[in-house]
Amino acid sequence: MRIACTISGGFAGLVKECRIETASLEPPERARVESLVEESGLVESFERFSESARDEKQFDVTIDRDHLIVHVVCDESCVPKPAKPLMAYLASHASPAR
Repeated sequence: MRIACTISGGFAGLVKECRIETASLEPPERARVESLVEESGLVESFERFSESARDEKQFDVTIDRDHLIVHVVCDESCVPKPAKPLMAYLASHASPAR
């Protein structure tokens, strides 16, 4: 599984990126990431933004599960509740974009 995530916006407007190839992770971490993806419920692509949200982070996430690709673009308010732990994980592993 491959995951690519870009996080932008927020108060400071910084852009961060995270790329994860689960095959290259240690078995416990690989299981954790794959579990987060499964529990997220992200099985269909979508784009959603809150009209009232300001200064929120925006997530652009692509999950490639052996060529079954899901692409999600949304702000913090529109992240489905089951996907919040996955987004938090990706945010914690993101670094400033070049």
